[in-house]
This record gives sequence, structure tokens and C-alpha cells, in this order.
Amino acid sequence: MANYTKLDLINELRALYAGPKTRKRELTDRRYYIIGVLSFEFKMKEKDILAYTNLTSISSVNHAKRGCYELVQGEDPVFIENVKDLIKKYPYDFSGTSVAIKKKIQTETVKFKVAPSLMKQLKKYTNKKAFSSTNKSAKYILTKILSLWEE
Repeated sequence: MANYTKLDLINELRALYAGPKTRKRELTDRRYYIIGVLSFEFKMKEKDILAYTNLTSISSVNHAKRGCYELVQGEDPVFIENVKDLIKKYPYDFSGTSVAIKKKIQTETVKFKVAPSLMKQLKKYTNKKAFSSTNKSAKYILTKILSLWEE
């Protein structure tokens, strides 16, 4: 156990949320770190941490906790610089912590112009196949053609 108490961290968190609401990176990083330590070191639930902030939802606390974990594990230099005094004051080793993080699949948008006659055909196809939009039907057609091409 560390040389600090849960109350020390709660007081620090209250002080960070006492001022005007801001999204400055250095303040956000400091909040993330304190919320992360409260959550992982002291096993505080998100709803309990929420009471000491001016946040409006539990998901904001969850985001802060996960953000802290990701930034520490990724050794983000800006984050480390912004919280170096907190790391000295409230040290915590995040390496033993396990947080499930979903990787988002990156998608890209393809835009192109088509002639009115082709658009008319696409709309006709969309209605016949009961797609909810021409974008979805165009995606379906493109996927089918590319899978046939790969064979």
C-alpha cells in the first residue's frame, strides 16, 4: 500500500474540480490520473468517484479511468509531463492492472459522383432489394463485386 490515503486523493480531486469547468489538457490529465488511482488502487466504484466531481455521468468517470490507463501504458510523454508531480506524490504501478479495451475498427468513406441514369438504377436496386439507403446498397454491390473479383 502507498504512503497516501484515499482521502488525500479525494481532496486533490475536489480541488481540481473546484475551479471553472475547463478541458485544458494539463487539468484533464491530472483528473484522469487521480480518478485512475482511486479506481485501481482503492477499488472505488465509478458512482462513488462521481460524487467528488462536477461530472454529470458515470460514463465520464469510466472514460477518465480508461484514459488514464491507456495513457500510462502507452507512455504518452505529454500525459507523463502533466502528471509527474502527482506520480511522485501518489505513485501507483499500472502494470499489474488489467483493463479490457475494445479496439475500434477504422473505416473510411468513399465518395464519388455518378450520372443521373446510374443513380436511377441504384435507387431502383435499393428499393427492389429493400435496403434502407442507396449508400447501403452501393456498399453491398461493391462488396459482392470485390469478393467475386478475388475468386
